Amino acid sequence: MRNIWKVGALGAVFGAVLSVGGCQDFDAAYEKCVAEGRCEPDGGTADAGDGGRSDAGDAGPECIPSSIPDQPDDQGLDTDCDGVDGVADAGYFVDPAGGNDTTGDGSRERPFGTLAHALEQVRTNASGRTTLYLARGTYNEASTEVTVPVSLHGGYSRRGTTNDWDRFTDGGTLIDGGTLAFTVRDVTDARVLLDGLHIASNDALNDSESSIALRAIHTANLQLHNTRVEAGLGGPGNKGSPASPDVKGAPGIPGGAAQPSGTGSIPGDQGTGGTSTCSVSGAGVGGPGGSGVVRDQGETGGTGEPATKGGAGGADAGPVDNSGAFNCVGGPGLDGDPGAEGTPGGPGDAGFGMGFLNVDAGVWVTRPTQKGAPGVGGRIGAGGGGGGSGGTCSDRTVKATETAASG
Repeated sequence: MRNIWKVGALGAVFGAVLSVGGCQDFDAAYEKCVAEGRCEPDGGTADAGDGGRSDAGDAGPECIPSSIPDQPDDQGLDTDCDGVDGVADAGYFVDPAGGNDTTGDGSRERPFGTLAHALEQVRTNASGRTTLYLARGTYNEASTEVTVPVSLHGGYSRRGTTNDWDRFTDGGTLIDGGTLAFTVRDVTDARVLLDGLHIASNDALNDSESSIALRAIHTANLQLHNTRVEAGLGGPGNKGSPASPDVKGAPGIPGGAAQPSGTGSIPGDQGTGGTSTCSVSGAGVGGPGGSGVVRDQGETGGTGEPATKGGAGGADAGPVDNSGAFNCVGGPGLDGDPGAEGTPGGPGDAGFGMGFLNVDAGVWVTRPTQKGAPGVGGRIGAGGGGGGSGGTCSDRTVKATETAASG
């Protein structure tokens, strides 16, 4: 940190004291400075510079107090020469990387490890300290809550192996507290100061969940100085209700009728040839009768070959009375193919973004009843295809015994 170095003889030091005011406070601080060997005249040692932050070290050990009490400032000046920008004995030191809640006592030499533990020490008022000096780093502590007056100052870093803590003006102290990072509640009698901090909340994961970086409940005097507050994304809204079923698709087109039964005839079998009734040797046999024709009389058999006494030709085969009719009976058609599916319904209207303040919890709550409107019904499905024709046919076969008459 930047110290105020003595620039003149020891007599000049006492002259400067008068302009500070509060000589009794200065005497105590100066005696402590001398006892630690840090306040001897040096004839004007120059400041080593700070490069945009509090000093990492100076050319000489001499220091004179210039402002008591030393309030943490944007320049990181140690105006009371106690090794920290601020009053070291009035606060607790916290270091998330090098501190320990079990073995630490909150001093510069043995800092605490968590912000929650340090706030608990302030709340119980064990030592009367109400200031926290927070080292640079990330404090992964969910839902930090302040319920007593306190001042939190960030941006500190221990200087090497010494017990002096420099303060960086660019911050670097991140409080990462889940979806509800930091709360100040019921502090009405004094100030709560957040100085040099970065407070961030995570993105919400659950439906309608909020992401809150900082909230103040029943608090009269909350002050932020060089503090960045960054909330994450809120959770998605509740899902809309499913669309109600729409009308069913039109029925398929009826299948075509089977072909009607037909009446027809099949030709009769050919009649056998007539036989001779004569006993003359060598008599011929009549030729076979003509085949029967549907519903017509069979042709007359031809005359046998001449003989001494040839037999007469065979008689007509006659009409075949067994020319069975085709009997075609239509069967049921096959089922048509299913119709095409209807088109999907459109999305429902978005739910309202209104909610209400839950006073007890101190958060804004979305209304669970504000759901999206039902989706638009799908279109009617296409009709099924027509069924195919069916049917069977049976016929009557002419028996072999139904032949032409003998001659």
